[in-house]
This record gives sequence, structure tokens and C-alpha cells, in this order.
Amino acid sequence: MRNVIFAFGICAATASCKKPEVKEYTANLKATCYDCIVQYAAGPARGVYDTLSGTVEGTDTLRQTGTYTMTMKEGDALFFRACRIDTDTAFGAIDLEVTGDLDALSITEDRNMDCAVLNQNVRFRD
Repeated sequence: MRNVIFAFGICAATASCKKPEVKEYTANLKATCYDCIVQYAAGPARGVYDTLSGTVEGTDTLRQTGTYTMTMKEGDALFFRACRIDTDTAFGAIDLEVTGDLDALSITEDRNMDCAVLNQNVRFRD
């Protein structure tokens, strides 16, 4: 009987010490630019990098689009940035777009700017 009470006490203590579940949200990121480095992160997480090269077809310079999915938690800040690799060859604008389980965000920087940045707290939709 004593072992049963002890086992019940351990189970009750373990259940009461359980961490509350943290709700997770999905952020869909889209960057469009020519010859740039893209970096993104949620909260204090270390950023992830990608390179978007773009292409040249005949006399047209075409920007490349990268799409990324990131999981965020309530209270996480969004960091999303795209910067030109070589500012001497700035072809076209830099576009950043964020959709998903949060209020949509976007920014467009023209060819005179070296970077486009979204660095802010976001509001999630339930």
C-alpha cells in the first residue's frame, strides 16, 4: 500500500511540474532580388542564410525568388533581411514578403538601397 501511495505521489508531482504547451505558428517568407544574401531567424535563434543569384537572359536581368518556412512561438521577433552582394551591380528592387499565421508584412527597396530588412515583433492570428 505504501508503494502505491508513493507511486501516486510521483505521478501527481510529475504532472503538476509539466511545462505548459507553447503554441507554434508558421511564417512563410519570400525574398526576390538579384545577386543577394538572404538571412532569416525567429526570436533569439541563429539566422539561416541563402544566396539568390538571379539570371541574365539576353538583355534582360531577372531576379530570383527564394521561399522559406519558419516556425515561430508567441513573443518571437521576426528577422528577415536581404542585402546585395555587390552594390556596383544593383539590378532591380529587393522585395521581402511574410505571410502565414501572422499579420502579413512586406517591404520593397529600390535599386538604390543595399538591403531590405524586416526586424520586428509580429502579431499572430489564432
